[in-house]
Amino acid sequence: MGKKYTHAKGFNVTSLKGVSGLYLIRDYKGNLAYIGKCEDDFKNRINSHMYGEHGKLNWLDKDITVIIVDPNVYPLHVLEHLFIWYFLPYRNYALWFFYGNDEDRIVQTAKENNLEIQGPIKQFISSFESVVIEREWDEKYGFKRYGEYEQLSSRKKECDRTDDCLCFNCLIEKKGRRQRGIYTT
Repeated sequence: MGKKYTHAKGFNVTSLKGVSGLYLIRDYKGNLAYIGKCEDDFKNRINSHMYGEHGKLNWLDKDITVIIVDPNVYPLHVLEHLFIWYFLPYRNYALWFFYGNDEDRIVQTAKENNLEIQGPIKQFISSFESVVIEREWDEKYGFKRYGEYEQLSSRKKECDRTDDCLCFNCLIEKKGRRQRGIYTT
């Protein structure tokens, strides 16, 4: 019969089969820790981050926001670097394409790398559809391996207007407050 769902280090990723996009890993405090890209195989991509000296995912990370992207419309590697430039997660070390704070220069660099940004960067970034995958634990405090299958649409988070909100727009707003010195991590 086979399983209709699968987990990667406690994250139920079945609904992500065939989905491409960016993933934003948040730590146990809710801080954005890492941004990466994936085409079609989130299970292997997430699993790969738990191993090696420079693993980007650790035991305490609590959720992953997946930004759903059509790689035929947006070049994932350029979009990944734009998100890294915008959010500055502490486990990403290189910005490669983007540097500085001049939005006009950032938009021009994106265009030179086949990424068209219409309007302000914050508005462009917030235009993408996202879902949140929360880590699940079993009764013995190990990563959950199997569980109830969820549809991709059930992973969408509505804004609850709290400091702990997991929606993508609140993540963008927290970044803005941090830049203005209102929010500290």
